[in-house]
Amino acid sequence: MTSKSKKINVHKVALLAILTSISIVIAIIESFIPSIGIPGVKLGLTNIVILIILYELGVFEAIIVDLLRVFLVSFIRGTFLSMGFVMSLTGAILSIAVMVLLHLVIKKFLIVGVSVLSAIAHVTGQIIVAVIYLGSGYVFYYLPIIALSAVITGIFVGIVAQLIINTKVIQKQKEKYKF
Repeated sequence: MTSKSKKINVHKVALLAILTSISIVIAIIESFIPSIGIPGVKLGLTNIVILIILYELGVFEAIIVDLLRVFLVSFIRGTFLSMGFVMSLTGAILSIAVMVLLHLVIKKFLIVGVSVLSAIAHVTGQIIVAVIYLGSGYVFYYLPIIALSAVITGIFVGIVAQLIINTKVIQKQKEKYKF
């Protein structure tokens, strides 16, 4: 390893493994919670973990954990390559892209705003997949309803993520283990 290359910090890798595991468990538990009156609407609680990673550990780490979560949950649940998997993956990619864009490029957004807009991106991605899969643009009529639920859940997720970040628990780990 050259002096310019980064050393792998075992503590950071362990923390990311724990956070990945937490996001997987949350996703599996959330998949068993019935929709709240609107078919397909979920709380998006795994985005709490992704937002925390993005703001505390970095962009690359957030992307990797988010994608790992989608793939591992689909393997665990036996839905790999199903329409649900494609919808989840598309939603996750659009969601994390919006998170990264707003966090890095347009830095004026608070974490709640990032959460809301990424939630809207997530459901938009899912609607696009449904339109392609079903071959009908009528699915777009569902977008305003599901987007409104994304705003509500995005606010909740953003607030919870900010509260957890405010505890400085990850910041203390970064200082203690120098990563």
